[in-house]
Order: sequence, then C-alpha cells, then structure tokens
Amino acid sequence: MKNKFFSFNPFLFKINRASISNSIVIDQYKVGYSYIYITSDGRYIIEDPIITQSEIQALNNILEYLLYKLHTIEITDENKFEEAIKKMGIKNDKLIYFLKREIFGFGVLDPAVKDSKVEDIQIPAPNIPARIIHSDYDKLISNIVLDEKELNNYVEKLVYKSGKNISAFRPLLSIRSSDTTRLTVTYKKEIGHKGSSITIRKFPENPWSITRLIVKNTLDPMMAAWLMQLIENKKAILIIGGMGCGKTSLINGLCNCINERATIITVEDTPELRLAHPYWIPLITRESLTLDEKGSIDMFTLVKHALRMSGDYLIVGEVRGEEGRIWAQAIMTGHGGITSFHAETHNVAVERLINEPINVDVGSLASLHSIVNIKKYVLIKEDERGVPRKVFVRRIAGIYDLEVQLERKKVKFYKMFSYDSIKDSFNVPKLETIVKLPTAKLIMEEKGWDEKMFINDLITKHKFFLKLKEKSLIDEKFLDYRFVTQLIWKFYENPKQFNLEEIKEEEKEGKEIEIEEEGVGVMGNV
Repeated sequence: MKNKFFSFNPFLFKINRASISNSIVIDQYKVGYSYIYITSDGRYIIEDPIITQSEIQALNNILEYLLYKLHTIEITDENKFEEAIKKMGIKNDKLIYFLKREIFGFGVLDPAVKDSKVEDIQIPAPNIPARIIHSDYDKLISNIVLDEKELNNYVEKLVYKSGKNISAFRPLLSIRSSDTTRLTVTYKKEIGHKGSSITIRKFPENPWSITRLIVKNTLDPMMAAWLMQLIENKKAILIIGGMGCGKTSLINGLCNCINERATIITVEDTPELRLAHPYWIPLITRESLTLDEKGSIDMFTLVKHALRMSGDYLIVGEVRGEEGRIWAQAIMTGHGGITSFHAETHNVAVERLINEPINVDVGSLASLHSIVNIKKYVLIKEDERGVPRKVFVRRIAGIYDLEVQLERKKVKFYKMFSYDSIKDSFNVPKLETIVKLPTAKLIMEEKGWDEKMFINDLITKHKFFLKLKEKSLIDEKFLDYRFVTQLIWKFYENPKQFNLEEIKEEEKEGKEIEIEEEGVGVMGNV
C-alpha cells in the first residue's frame, strides 16, 4: 500500500532558526544537517540548514510532481525514494534532507527526535515552546513553537502517517509511531481548553546492558553480582522510582543475567524491552480496534495468560493495577520475576501493593525478595574546561532485602546498598553480613551451600562484572546487550574460562547493614 503525501503548505517547511548571540553556549553538536546548542539558561536551540524562498518553492514543486506523477514509487522505503528523486535530476542534498524529513520523519521536530540524547519531547499547547527532556541536562526549553493551526495540522500528519485516525469524535490517541518512539496526542479543544498537545516518548535504539549501567555508575559491580545471584535463583525483584528515572532500562540490563535456556515472558503496554534470549515471548497490550472500544487487551489479561505459558521468568514492564496481584501469584509459584512500580520509597511501595487497587495477598508478597530504588540526581561536576555545571544522573539509591513477618503483620527491610550523592559512590556491605540476610540464607538452603561457598560464588560474580567493566572501557562491544548476554551464558557454563583470578577486587570500606523497622510495611488489611 502506497503512502499518500499530506497537504502542502508553508508549515511543512517550518525552519528552526537559532538566536544565541546573547546566550552562553555550554554544549553544541550536530544531528543530521542541523546544529544543536545547549545554553546556560536551560535552552535547547536547533539551527536548521539555511533554506531560501526559491528552495522552498522548489520543494513545493517537487512534492506536487511526486504527488501526481510518481505514484508508482514505494515511498515507505527511504532509500528507494532517494534513488527515485535523484533519477529525476534532484541532486541538492539539502533539498533531499528536507523532503525526507517531512515525508518520513517528524518535520520540524525531526532533529530533536533524531538526537540520541533526547528522551522526551512535549508540546503542551499552541504557542508554547516545546520542552525537551535531555539525558545530560534534564528539562530544556526549545526554540520550536507552533501556532494553533500548525499544531493541529502537525497532530493530523503524525497520526495519519502512523496509520491511525484522529477527530473530534476520538480526540486523544497514544500509539507506537516507530521502533524508537511513542506518540501521545490530544486534538484541538475537544478535551483541553488550550488546544492540541503532543508528547513524543523516545526509547533507546541500543537497549541498556548491565555493563553499560555499571560504566555509567548507575550501579556498582557488587550490586550487579548480588542481583545476578537473585535472578539466577529466581528470587523476585521489584524496581521502584519516579517517572523517567530509568526503571525499564534497569530491567533490560538485569535480563542479561537470565540463563540461555530459560523461557522468558515479558508483558508491557509499550514494547521497550529487548532481550537476546531465544526463548523470549514478548506480549504487548492492544488498544481497541473499534469505535465502541471493543477488542482491547489489557495488562491484567496478558499477565493472567502468561501464567498458562510455562515460563521460567515473568517480566512485567510496570504494574499499576490488578495485574500486580497476578504477578505476585506467579512468583509465589516458582517463576523468576522482575517488575517496576511507581513509588518513591520501599515503604510506600509495599503499602500500595497490599492496598487498593492492586491488593497483593500478603502470602504472595512473601515471595518478593528484593526492592531496588532507582532515582535521578543532580550532581555538580567540572567540564573539560574546569567550569562547574549541573549533571543529571541516574543512580540506584538503595537495594533492600526483605522478609514478611505474618505473625507481626509487618515487612522487615534490610538496607544492603546505598548511594552517597556527595561522593557519587555506593556504600557496599561486608560479605560477612550479606550471608546473614534472609534471602542469602534461603539460597544457601536451596543449593546446599555453606556461607563460605556463597561468599566465593558472589566474589566470582563480582570479579566477572569488574572484568566486563574493564573490557567495556576499551571495546564498545562489551556494552552491547546481545554480546553481554552471551558472555553471561558462557559464565554460567564455566566461570573459569574468564581467568577471573587475575582480577583484583575493588577496595571499598565495608558497611554494616542498616535495618529499618519504624512504621515499615504495616499491613492493616491482614
């Protein structure tokens, strides 16, 4: 099926112009043909290639010709499209860039969408500058502003290109617009008095691996070793944090640690996870196929269905409602499990899990063995010129082991690892204290190990991640999730092949485990 071109008007060729003469530029780089400038006052400025009025007219003429004369071209293929228009005698690379940007890309927003450092783009209403969520500088204000007519046309264009419809009857939509973006829009003033709005959420083209997370200092190699121990032994992990703090990226990295022969079932409403495992079954929710809202498949239905699929691990991208109860039942029946949950603290997470609308049974909660809290932090670091500037980072704030005390109607937390934002480093417990944890004791009991055997295994895993970290600083392939996953499979087969005896462990000051009990996990509904 051929795509159709949309109405051609000057909006299609809206150009981003930069005004930085009165600004202090703290960073700049190029995305395609456009330049990006980051300023000290928190702006994200796009400078598009200069285009003249005669070139704009030429673009209109080309589009008109393509619309009526080139209907045989399969324009869904960018390369074929470029070849075809070059055969027509159009050799100007700048014109070709703008044509492809308007037809295949995101038009005026395309440079921001293509910027690998941009995580989200938001246009809340007409005549409001687009806000950019940047991986290095957090929230920035751009120089992209669309008036009411432009924004309405832009919403229509993006939605229709994705094969969907939007109208006054159905004025809101959230769709996967490409492999790396999700588009959420509202249309005109049907549900918002300000007018249309756009949110573009981006997903990384290269999913996060466990080594990339270690190199970025999101977690410590010993943290990775402990979490790998939990995953290997099918002990469930709950990852908590606020919006955009990296929960899904952490899940993707932890999935590297799952054995090759394991059957993994993932359930998501947006397909963000990417696994290298051969026996991976990804399940995605489906929106209604009809105007009367029939045909939808929600998270609860998928998680319930996943229980019948004989999986070894059940990974739920994020629990919000009753699917959390089904996931808890799954981990109680022996599934390995990882999921994420919006909560700022471990206490709040447990309280929300056991109450409406999730209502996890306390007995099921007993199968949850770890809560990992990940957060965004603002650090002050010097750049290459020695100038202090704010740096936005993601760090694991704490890892908690937990046990349910049914007779006391409480959950007891053991704070294992914690983050020191002043030093930008992690507090790591002594190995002699780790083996005293409830989960460590359970693993030793199941495997028939004594404390020495458990400690030796944890040290081996720690050295393995130290080696991967060392290698990844030299060779980027050690950051790739597929390559890292295969190395972990080999590690499970035989750790000795990695010559880990050569690796010296990092010397860190050990820290006794802090036990938090004040008002922790009081189960009022038991």
